[in-house]
Amino acid sequence: MSIAQIGTDFINNLLGYFSNAQKILTISQMERDLPLMIKTATRDMISRYFEEVDAQLLADKAGRREAGYAVERHGDQRRVLTMIGELDYERTYYAQRGGGHVHLLDLAVGLESYARISDGVSVAVVGAACEMSYAKSSEHETDGAVSRQTVMKKVRGCKAVSTPEQPEKRRVAALHIDADEDHITMRGGKKSIVPLISVYEGIEKKGKRGICTNVFHISEYGKSPAELWEQALSEVESRYDLSGTRVYLHGDGAAWIKQGLEWFPQAIYVLDKYHKNKAITAMIAGLDKATRKFYREQIRYALENMDSRFLFEISYSLTSQHPEREAKIREAADYLNNHIDGVAICHLDPEANNGGCTEPHVSHVLSSRLSSRPLAWSAKTLTQLAPMLANGGVVELRRQQSQTQERILVRATRAANRKIKKIQFAPDPGSIGTLRPQNTGKVTQLYRTLHSISQNKPF
Repeated sequence: MSIAQIGTDFINNLLGYFSNAQKILTISQMERDLPLMIKTATRDMISRYFEEVDAQLLADKAGRREAGYAVERHGDQRRVLTMIGELDYERTYYAQRGGGHVHLLDLAVGLESYARISDGVSVAVVGAACEMSYAKSSEHETDGAVSRQTVMKKVRGCKAVSTPEQPEKRRVAALHIDADEDHITMRGGKKSIVPLISVYEGIEKKGKRGICTNVFHISEYGKSPAELWEQALSEVESRYDLSGTRVYLHGDGAAWIKQGLEWFPQAIYVLDKYHKNKAITAMIAGLDKATRKFYREQIRYALENMDSRFLFEISYSLTSQHPEREAKIREAADYLNNHIDGVAICHLDPEANNGGCTEPHVSHVLSSRLSSRPLAWSAKTLTQLAPMLANGGVVELRRQQSQTQERILVRATRAANRKIKKIQFAPDPGSIGTLRPQNTGKVTQLYRTLHSISQNKPF
């Protein structure tokens, strides 16, 4: 059966579906039935196209002789899971001059040897795996037809899509950089971290919510801090003209985070509000409500005015009242004093308050997939998965299909295309009228659809 005949049968079945309905079709019925009809017809067309390409390869004896391919056997069956269901087709097996065997059809249409799922399915399950478990991603995209192990292998075989080149660099008054990490468990029980750098232009209020403007994320596992910050600088400079831009680096004061100041020398360090408030709370824990409020105000005053002496006087007062908490109070006071400049800047420069979302970023981008449930990860998987999570799950195969093909493959596909193009619709006595389009002067959508089919064009 030709592709044109498959198209004819599909249209006839489609028209019959509507015209033979005994009752009014509901949207639920059509949503259920029509995609199945479309997928079935598409699979049949692809199978027929593969058969035609394989036939053209077989017919090109001179080309095969020149390229060094001899027929080994016919009719090797193959099943591949695609986005439109399982594709079933047969192809010819060839012996290669100098040793080895190959299915030329698979090479021509871009299918890897022994691959059970198509590239489209691979990308789909990996994209889903950025949001849910391997098992759930398989269930979501393939109704469970792919194993968890296969999904994991596909994660390792994909990569985050690179950011396209910006046509023009943006110039902004301020740029905020949040840096933090997610704490994860590796296989074997060892603890590790996955760093995350988030860059945005400030926080825009929408009702009670704050939305980071033009945010993008960078996450890599296994890179040194210098490599990570070098990548961050490259990503920022590819998007922004930093001349005249005030840059704020928000974080908890970890050494790897402050190393970012070496790569962004114009940046001002800001202690993240979450960690600042956590340290203040640690100092005043155990006090009654009124006393907590009083000491909180005094601590904030000391920090805003960079008065380290007053801060330690407060800590001594608190330890005298609660000697059993002396270690925690002094630890929190030392932490705040070590980053007192990063706290005071929020009082001196209002723009410094327009950022600092490290914990929400980590929770939303990394933790929801990596650490919110009891999971154990391998370094090999995290190396690929972390950039995908930062990129919002937009992925592509690491294997790039070759842009050049052997001449015999090119000739076969061109010959198949030419042959299919010449095929015209044949009237089917049992069909709902012939589907050869007639131009009556007015170009309707129905005419465009039928004309596209008759010309073997996508519709």
